[in-house]
Amino acid sequence: KAGKRINIKKVIPYIASQFRKDKIWMRRTKPDKRDYQVMIAIDDSESMMVNSAGTLALEALATLTQALNLLEVGDISVLSFGDRVNLIHPFGQPFSHTSGEKALSEFSFE
Repeated sequence: KAGKRINIKKVIPYIASQFRKDKIWMRRTKPDKRDYQVMIAIDDSESMMVNSAGTLALEALATLTQALNLLEVGDISVLSFGDRVNLIHPFGQPFSHTSGEKALSEFSFE
């Protein structure tokens, strides 16, 4: 199969645009899927209890990890820092609802 192929669905918009939108050719190969490692760090110190900042941080963590899983970004890791740094969820393990619950329970904000 040599040569370029035309995407039939885009021909009519191409003609309607008076031949300006010339994105009518099909791709031969799929683009490479990117694989990222995302580490999320949350402050686990007592100062996060002021104005419920800790609760908001945990809600943001849940929302962010859920979105990254839907986008299939790659590996997700979670760590906390305060008096000491604690790796809560390492890279290489899938971030599921059960591991998310376990991760949220690790924060004390004390």
